[in-house]
Amino acid sequence: MTIAKGLSVPPYVVFPDTTLIAFATERPMSRTDLLGISGVGQSKLEKYGDVFLAVIRQHA
Repeated sequence: MTIAKGLSVPPYVVFPDTTLIAFATERPMSRTDLLGISGVGQSKLEKYGDVFLAVIRQHA
């Protein structure tokens, strides 16, 4: 939500709910792991990957 607000876009533009649910259930720990999740492509990986990985690792 913070990223979306900062970009003035709806949250689904950053990642849709299905991708966020996959992050929570699969708990990717690397950029390669993130690319294996539906909804994460190279562009979104570059833009948001490290931020999401940091949060996932914090809660691992």
